[in-house]
Amino acid sequence: MSEDTSTNHQDLLETWRSQIRQADINNVFCHCRDCEAEWVGSAWDENCPSCGSTKIERISCWQFPDD
Repeated sequence: MSEDTSTNHQDLLETWRSQIRQADINNVFCHCRDCEAEWVGSAWDENCPSCGSTKIERISCWQFPDD
């Protein structure tokens, strides 16, 4: 692989990673394992708004298909 191709590949990879990080910021599907509440949040460390539990399952919303 030429140096130009390698550099372009690295640039594309960093752009892709940056877009994934941006998608994660305000789109986190949360499920409380204690009270079964579900919500979309914007933090990976928030407690359940219904019961205050810290036993939260979190999934980035961009991982769900649109259809």
